[in-house]
Amino acid sequence: MNIPWLEETYIYLKNLIDINNFPNTVIITGNKSIGKNILAEEIAQYYLNYSNEENIVTQDYIKISVEEGSKAIKIDQIREVIDKIYFKSDRKIIYIKDADKLNINASNAILKILEEPPAGSKFILTTSKISSLLPTIISRSSIIKCNNPMDADINSYLSKLENVDLDNYYILSNLNSKYVKNNFYEKKFSIINDFFYDLDEVIHSSENIINFSKKFSVYNIEHIINIILFVVVNFQKSIITNKNSRFFDDNENILKAYNYKKLNYIYDKLISIKKNVNIIQNNETILFSICILFKRLSKAN
Repeated sequence: MNIPWLEETYIYLKNLIDINNFPNTVIITGNKSIGKNILAEEIAQYYLNYSNEENIVTQDYIKISVEEGSKAIKIDQIREVIDKIYFKSDRKIIYIKDADKLNINASNAILKILEEPPAGSKFILTTSKISSLLPTIISRSSIIKCNNPMDADINSYLSKLENVDLDNYYILSNLNSKYVKNNFYEKKFSIINDFFYDLDEVIHSSENIINFSKKFSVYNIEHIINIILFVVVNFQKSIITNKNSRFFDDNENILKAYNYKKLNYIYDKLISIKKNVNIIQNNETILFSICILFKRLSKAN
């Protein structure tokens, strides 16, 4: 295990395997992108007596995740597991990556297997949204909460991330940390800077709103809303505490001039827009409405 902040958890789970007390179902939960999936795979390797240098290629290891082009783990994927799980073997691991993506039918099918799993079969589920799992699945599982990186690990950790998950507030908050080097900070926050720079151009110049909306529509719209919310909350925090954060000092955008009342108004409106994302289902339309919101606020006293 090459992830220092998860080493203790890894040793704990290994010891449970060594004393033949590994639970039938383990839910590994914690913030996104902190190594939950690596931990799950290494525990699966240990349970199946595979070397950590080997990729697990065996009918005793079944991995389930969201298929390309889909947004959920579907019942057909679980039926495939049911067909394989009763093959005779001393040990078997069923690993469900991002278990919060199980749709309701898939969740109910998994629940039936969890109630009476074949001898030697163990389930490992990973999730960053444990509240999205069926309560009955949670009640039949042992919950393992992953630690976040320590301050000393943050630079090393962030440098290995190719992209920042924009709805991961833990990572965004640490990018706003005094422990993060400038080059990491600037690179990871580039989309935020680009978005607000272009938004400012739309509001205060003749830049076309439609062009702006098309440019940023390629991103996950909920992620775009989340980064605006992240900026709003950070700026509100600076106002409330009367103490500027590094994020506040380093980011020159239109929100910086807004008072708490305006920021709160934006926050409420964005939460409302976010709730209707699945109804509207058109990123350009949503971005257009966000632009109009900021245009109106820029003219208000």
